[in-house]
Amino acid sequence: MDTLIDGFAAYLRGERRFSENTARAYVADLRAVRAFAVERTSEHPIQWTHDLLRSHLARCQGDTGRASAATLARKQSALRAFFAWLKRERIVDTDPTEKLVTPKLPKRLPRALDADSAMAMARETSTHDSQRDLCAVLLMYGMGLRVSEVASLKDTDLDLENRTALVHGKGGKQRIVPVPEQCVASLAAYRSVRPAAADGVFIVGRAGKAISTRTLTRIIDRKALAAFGRHVSPHQLRHSFATHMLAGGANLREIQALLGHSNLSTTQRYTDVAVERLFAVYDQAHPRR
Repeated sequence: MDTLIDGFAAYLRGERRFSENTARAYVADLRAVRAFAVERTSEHPIQWTHDLLRSHLARCQGDTGRASAATLARKQSALRAFFAWLKRERIVDTDPTEKLVTPKLPKRLPRALDADSAMAMARETSTHDSQRDLCAVLLMYGMGLRVSEVASLKDTDLDLENRTALVHGKGGKQRIVPVPEQCVASLAAYRSVRPAAADGVFIVGRAGKAISTRTLTRIIDRKALAAFGRHVSPHQLRHSFATHMLAGGANLREIQALLGHSNLSTTQRYTDVAVERLFAVYDQAHPRR
């Protein structure tokens, strides 16, 4: 079973080009199913049944519903991907995940920052670490990059002279993102003082290696706490970028290209945010409120 899980993990990272976080989560989900199956003397996936998988998911949820619908949906996705791979490798003939019912996910609007809060996080600083932290904010809020894309951004992919960045997104997809003129000076200032990068990354972590997504997450949270006393995630900055671009007149196709979304429906979530804000402005400002 360990060999199967290792092979599946290699498939996710190599062929499917899943992010490290997603691959790690899928592997953890499979190990949890395995532990559950061992209790029922059914360690090998060929012995796993629909009822066994459904019982495992029910245990994960528990009587108090401690696992969210999104978590249960991810666990099911891990199982479906695993059995699709097992069938491709001709290890199993049947797929017990076919009859699993995916939980309905609640529609959640992105939690965008207001422009003043976002700009407070993007204030100029002087020390090396603070210059690095500012660059992280500018890449996520100023250019809409994912935290994983910031961590993997190569120095050679950032062309400040022509104000473009070659971004390596999900699934190995690449896109060209313009660098706002207001970001160029800060990015260039950090480039001139940062330590040497052993693997050619733009933002350098410890020992000259690429900075981790976990460290970037802590940086963003620390910047937000210092700026306005609230916790903020890297994805909130990306949401804020898209929401503010839409409010400023950019159309959905343009935002889709900037964010690297495969489907326009993913980008359309930001119209809901904009409409919600319009109602808030109307309620506050209209004389007939």
